[in-house]
Amino acid sequence: MRVLMVVAALVLGSMGATKADTVDYLDLPLVNGNGEQRGGVHPDLPSDRAALEQALTGYRARGIAPTRFKALLWHYWIVRAAEDAGVNLSEWDPQRTADSNRAVIFAVYDFYAKLYLTYPDTLRWMGFANIGAPAFAAGMLDLGTVPELRWFSSMLMSMQKHIFMDLGAMHAAYLHGGIQAVQELRDAGVIDPDTTAAWADPAQAVLEFSSREQNLVIADQFDRMRSRLLPPGEMVTYAITVAGPMPVPGGKTPARYRPLFGGPLPAFNYADRVARWDFLSKDTVPAYERLSADAVHRIVQRPFADRVADYRARVRLLDLVLPFRSNSGVR
Repeated sequence: MRVLMVVAALVLGSMGATKADTVDYLDLPLVNGNGEQRGGVHPDLPSDRAALEQALTGYRARGIAPTRFKALLWHYWIVRAAEDAGVNLSEWDPQRTADSNRAVIFAVYDFYAKLYLTYPDTLRWMGFANIGAPAFAAGMLDLGTVPELRWFSSMLMSMQKHIFMDLGAMHAAYLHGGIQAVQELRDAGVIDPDTTAAWADPAQAVLEFSSREQNLVIADQFDRMRSRLLPPGEMVTYAITVAGPMPVPGGKTPARYRPLFGGPLPAFNYADRVARWDFLSKDTVPAYERLSADAVHRIVQRPFADRVADYRARVRLLDLVLPFRSNSGVR
């Protein structure tokens, strides 16, 4: 009897080890596909690149359809992008305070600058993303200092991470795997055919990538911000619109693009996806496209932390007040 028990224990132990060593990453749901939680797209996926590559190689060799390892494939390229940016993906959590996430926030945008400066004639969207980022990052930090507004700060940080997971991962795939890697993301259902086609000439895809960012990646998150009840998201997002500067030289502020009754206030809410895309596609993106390569270089080479400091609310308070003072006749 004792011998049988030992044999049974060995058999069960062997079965347990086999089950543990055989990890199945097929058909995983994208439980964190919008980047609002810590880590990657699914908590069961490791951050170890070698383990991810081994699993991908095995599925490809078996001829399994990419749609079945969609989460694994997307997560892999997010991990590669995070490595390139010097970011610990497993610890990246938008639910932490903006101040505790400061290093990650800055590292992501420094990474965008690095990619643009390394490939200025190809990865032009990265220059645009970096130039527009200081005001966005300043908003995360400013909202994070007010307890009742920290949910909005977390949403902005989630948007940053969501964009990185989408466009950052695509850029990593293109740089490390070429157009074939981008096409595999399409075959898996991570990106659409129009986005894939844009990678044939990424230098001309600033508008296409910007449209994907604004109208697909973060549109729902902006909608949720605006529909928040306590405090009223309509008021908070409109305040962001009023305070929003224009970091792209030659571009207008929201209030100057479409003023309310000709005054110092904007006639639209930046959280409205139609109005936002009208503003960005007709003014902001064209302003960036008009900049010379030297002008873009000068901006993105300036330390990101210094540019963020320029857009903090305490620095811009006078700029925010002056239009109202001027409009009321106060001098």
